[in-house]
Amino acid sequence: MIRKATLADSKSFAELLRRIDRESKNMLREPDEQTLSSEQAEAMIEKFGQSPNSCILVAEEDGQLVGYCLLSGSDLARTRHATRLVLGVMQAHSDKGIGTALLKMADEFAATAGIHRTELTVRKDNARAIHLYHKMGFEIEGTKRDSLLVDGEYVDELYMAKLYETDPER
Repeated sequence: MIRKATLADSKSFAELLRRIDRESKNMLREPDEQTLSSEQAEAMIEKFGQSPNSCILVAEEDGQLVGYCLLSGSDLARTRHATRLVLGVMQAHSDKGIGTALLKMADEFAATAGIHRTELTVRKDNARAIHLYHKMGFEIEGTKRDSLLVDGEYVDELYMAKLYETDPER
């Protein structure tokens, strides 16, 4: 089930972020760098819930959070139409359509929130994620060369974005 995160998810959400960072070298943080506490997660969920152009979506299976999608918007007038997307799914739950379902719900949120642009970065060597993003309508806009240092090696990231039809006056 895909839904918006609630304050009751705070502890589980913080743990989900830690688990995904421990499992994957495709996320921004090293395994020990995710220090979000339950209280900080609660504040984050509350803040995102109050923003008209931000939200936290979670994927739940058998009462456990197994994936998330963050859409983070700006308060600035010139960038209020855009969100930054971060997606993570636990390895044990990959290949079940969870990423696709999270991105479909992100599209629904974008439509109701009047979002015109959703952008993200992805490791250039993460073929599965790039395929998913392409499938969901994202296009590559550029390359961030040597933007990450992973296991002593520099890794490029791709800038990707998706544009939605919206009224600029909204």
